[in-house]
Amino acid sequence: MCRAAVVLMILLILAACTPQEATLRLKNDLPVDSVEIIHARFPCRSPDLHFFGYRFRVSLNKEYGDGDICWNLLEQKWTWYILPEYKISRLNVRK
Repeated sequence: MCRAAVVLMILLILAACTPQEATLRLKNDLPVDSVEIIHARFPCRSPDLHFFGYRFRVSLNKEYGDGDICWNLLEQKWTWYILPEYKISRLNVRK
């Protein structure tokens, strides 16, 4: 089990799944005052149920909210959303 976890982490890092990459994507996409990665998610609970990602916290003008940023392995890109129970979730991209 330990060997499988190490191999998985190496593959994720090589696939640009680092917290720094996730933070950079959030900072580029969201007009907020601060972005903080809180912890890793296995599996990432996104609307599309991706495998790997991070829980993040953002703040804007004394409002804050938590969300998930997930790595889409097939499309090789990050997708994110702020949890709907926070008012700041209005920043979510609407499909």
